[in-house]
Amino acid sequence: MPTKIRFRSLILSVMWAAAAAVAGCGGSTARIAGKVTHNGEPVGRAEVVVESATDAAQQFFGVTAEDGSLRVGYRDKSGVPPGPWKIRVTHFTQRDGQPLPSGEGGQALRASDRAVAKTYLFDQELAGGNNVLELKLEAGTLAAAESEIIPP
Repeated sequence: MPTKIRFRSLILSVMWAAAAAVAGCGGSTARIAGKVTHNGEPVGRAEVVVESATDAAQQFFGVTAEDGSLRVGYRDKSGVPPGPWKIRVTHFTQRDGQPLPSGEGGQALRASDRAVAKTYLFDQELAGGNNVLELKLEAGTLAAAESEIIPP
């Protein structure tokens, strides 16, 4: 009988440890907030991809608000796991550099290939807790392979 009791205790201990791990008790979340700017002006409607630098399968997507503000979530939490991340921001403009109009007009320009897409790349180490980022879209952060996509 004492062996059965020890075995049950062991099983219960393993179950409690597994439940704690699944609930996320052992880890923290890196909450991301911030602003995306270009030449000091907020960039609205930019596409944002946040990808783990160690696991390309962990990707999160978003779009900046009209005021350039950025928030990224992870599942039902308001952040991502801490660690190294790659952040890609794609900013669309008209061919003359002017911002796309909001709403359906801007979507129509993008769909008709009359917009210019510039993708900027940032390497970012995110710590548990609040991470406030200011992502400045400048020439030095343009992704080499995707620096400017101008359809014919």
